[in-house]
Amino acid sequence: MNKIKFDDFLNSINSKDLDLNDFWTLGNATSLSEDTHGEQLEFHRGPLLYALIAYLKPKKILEFGTGGGYSALCMAKALDDYDLDGKIFTIDRVANDEKINRFFKLPGDISPQKKKISNKELWKLIVKENLINKITPIQGYSGIVMEKNKISDFDFCYIDGVHTYDGTKHDFFSYLKVATKKFSILFDDYIDRDFYGVKDFVDNEVKPHFKLSLIDTDPEEKLKKFIKKSLDYGMIYLTHDNETSPLNYYDQKSFESFLKSYRLSDRRVRSNRYTLEKNLPFTKNIKFKFWK
Repeated sequence: MNKIKFDDFLNSINSKDLDLNDFWTLGNATSLSEDTHGEQLEFHRGPLLYALIAYLKPKKILEFGTGGGYSALCMAKALDDYDLDGKIFTIDRVANDEKINRFFKLPGDISPQKKKISNKELWKLIVKENLINKITPIQGYSGIVMEKNKISDFDFCYIDGVHTYDGTKHDFFSYLKVATKKFSILFDDYIDRDFYGVKDFVDNEVKPHFKLSLIDTDPEEKLKKFIKKSLDYGMIYLTHDNETSPLNYYDQKSFESFLKSYRLSDRRVRSNRYTLEKNLPFTKNIKFKFWK
């Protein structure tokens, strides 16, 4: 696997000397970490996604894991700045108009504040409507969304949803079914960390079939200092640029069986748990064996 420094990768796709001020504004408003009480740990994914969209010029973008919307807004900014006719579809279990407790820092704030606010409300405070209009939020677990929605022909995908092995596998496999013949993918959080399965999945089931680049998106080592470990960390980038269907790389019976099983769990277990946690917030801290 090719390992590359953040600035070197940007140079390789003809993206140099980005003004980071706009990204700090977006990141501070949408991407402050709850774990660190308001410090931003993964700032560089924003400029990276912006540069990739400017370089690849995709028509349809699929994102697994909206979160606060930092990534989606950075991609929308690229579409707008470069006058690209593209659209972003972003999936998250939390609805875009649902108020949640979060840290955020708006322009003019001296320090981060914390209160309940929705993505929809927050986005309107920091970007113009034309950027928001480039984004179509879809509420729901990815298994349910990808099973029910008739969406297809995506040429770029950002996978930043459920970070478990099976969750990452589902989102990757689901994307392969709706991708154009030539496409690119960016995986977030390639790291050997408790409860994360992205690295293992990429190493075991993606690396054998695709040429990958590991991009260092922690050049200032903020995440390394936070987790107090020296580990490979970054984002995995791949491009499929030939006419061979990537579905041919996998056994179709096992492929479809996995998707069916995972989506059944999303319908029966995960979505029911989310509804319960939304109505009874104290249940978030209860570990039910059958929801493991």
